[in-house]
Amino acid sequence: MIRLVTEEEIPSLERFCEGSPFGGKIAGLQRAYGLSLPFACFWLQTNERREITAAVSSLDGAAVLHLKSAADRDELKEFLSAAGCRTLLCEESAAHALYGASNRAGEMFVCSRVIEYPVTENGVKLLDEVPVRELFSLLCECGQQRAEQFEPFYLDVSHRVRHGACLTQGAVFSDKLVACAMAGSIAETDAVLSAVAAHPDFRRRGFGDAVVRTLLLRLLPRAVYVLCESERAALFYRSLSFFPAGRWAELDF
Repeated sequence: MIRLVTEEEIPSLERFCEGSPFGGKIAGLQRAYGLSLPFACFWLQTNERREITAAVSSLDGAAVLHLKSAADRDELKEFLSAAGCRTLLCEESAAHALYGASNRAGEMFVCSRVIEYPVTENGVKLLDEVPVRELFSLLCECGQQRAEQFEPFYLDVSHRVRHGACLTQGAVFSDKLVACAMAGSIAETDAVLSAVAAHPDFRRRGFGDAVVRTLLLRLLPRAVYVLCESERAALFYRSLSFFPAGRWAELDF
């Protein structure tokens, strides 16, 4: 059975979501937006013993799925198609079990150990709160965002920051934001990194390393996950003592 999450079930949802990047995204989204907004929805699947077997979130049709082996996959597949989801993010094995394929996939990594504080070159200022407009501009310069995506990005990130559900980190050199990182999904035990970038003119100088290390220290003692889209990114996170945590996949409906 799949139903909308109630206020009384939030603690159960958070416990179910622990120890997973997808669960962290779902729990972090719930913390940011709550249960009352029509564009942010949360569902639980339970079995006949009322045990949770899957959790689903949707933000404007971008769905995230976290499930256990006992989940009813046929019910989930039918529900996701009927719920108006545009995309679905989940484990690669779940995507293949449900739909037989995915549109995008990659490696996941997790860091759950103490990270040393970064050493930066002279003149670098580490910024704990990056203005969202500057963050977006840097991501555009790095090819991670496009100008027409500004409004939804700004509204979402600003909302999460205001509600304590998002942390940003930056490195400023010569009065210019040269690197950034963001934890846009933060739950009690887990967090997920995103928007990690270094300006093309300032790469290979340790700025990306510095912002990620600093953000990891701010997120302690949580386990911190990252979903990589390239081998270059995977190598970067391995160098920061991240360990493999499986594979992610995304589907388009």
